[in-house]
Amino acid sequence: MTAAAPSKAERLQKVFPVDLEKFLPEAILRNYGKWVDRKFHGYGIIEHVSATGERIFTVKVALPPNARLSADTLDKFADIADKLGIGALRVTMAGNIEFLTDSLEKALKIKEEVEKLGFPVGGWGGALWGINSCTAYLTCTTAVVDSPSITKALGDALKPYFTGEIPLPAKLRVFVSGCPAMCAGGTAIDIAIVGQWGAPPKIREEVLPMCLPPPKALAKLPESQIFLVQVCPTGALSLRREGDKVKLVLIGEKCINCARCKENCDAFDYDPENVGVSILVGGKMSNTGTGPRLGRVLIPWLPANPPRYEEIVAVVKHIVETWRQHAQPGERLADFIERVGWTKFLDLLGFGKVRDYYQRVPEFARTFLTYRSRGDVYPRLRDGI
Repeated sequence: MTAAAPSKAERLQKVFPVDLEKFLPEAILRNYGKWVDRKFHGYGIIEHVSATGERIFTVKVALPPNARLSADTLDKFADIADKLGIGALRVTMAGNIEFLTDSLEKALKIKEEVEKLGFPVGGWGGALWGINSCTAYLTCTTAVVDSPSITKALGDALKPYFTGEIPLPAKLRVFVSGCPAMCAGGTAIDIAIVGQWGAPPKIREEVLPMCLPPPKALAKLPESQIFLVQVCPTGALSLRREGDKVKLVLIGEKCINCARCKENCDAFDYDPENVGVSILVGGKMSNTGTGPRLGRVLIPWLPANPPRYEEIVAVVKHIVETWRQHAQPGERLADFIERVGWTKFLDLLGFGKVRDYYQRVPEFARTFLTYRSRGDVYPRLRDGI
């Protein structure tokens, strides 16, 4: 008699779903769902108080961009967690790592040990909670900029806001995306830096035929059946028929530089001189204050100049300082902009000379994905800035 074929779970030697309690430390398991209070010890240590009377301390540590860690560093972190903690670590959505321990004395010792390794501790309360980044060139085919490099430059400049050396009015989060796809995050965040080409791509005619149907078929097929035409979300690609010849035309005014065409065909080339970013502000997921909202374009395009990205760092730091100096306690960046108004916010930033351009941008065109298709307003704004 033939034995029954093993199930997928058996083949993977796993049990689905994994029991929630399986990997929880005993101290956490005993107090799960019983937390009644918390206390802050500086900007990087939280004391969690349970109804049972037990206390757990969490130490938040900033990680390198895109949470890239060597195996050696992970070993050192694990050693610290075993020696001074309760044998548990967790990586947060904000790109930090948290050590759990059972006394303030041990928490302070963990802080000391990780700082010796070069990792800052902080990120709670009125502070920078973290800077998230996608992988960009590490694995991505459509990255415009190396977002982890930009994140590193920003992290170095904004470190005092993370550690609490310079207090902020409220929580601040930053996201850096390598391209407009933003697959690792979104614009519902305080400040978003998004890789963005400054001009439409050029078409290499000698390569293009490899991405289109054979000439005889192409002459008969309607545009609706040409994949390369349909992949463009704004209709910037069009077929022009001139007698027996069929030509693919790119309409620059409609192009939003999303790079979907390039992702599907190597005939599209962007000029490296047009590598830059868009900067959006005033987004958040929280339902506090004025509620959740998407960020709005502040700067449609800014050059990205490695290795330290001085222009990007200067603008982001200026935004943070303007908010820090004028916001009320507990007021997120989005709520601050809502209270003072977009025009006043631009004046505070020193963008008064170009604010008329902003006022002409429709409210529904809040993201960089539509700025090129709205006439000449955004290009003139970009040049004005």
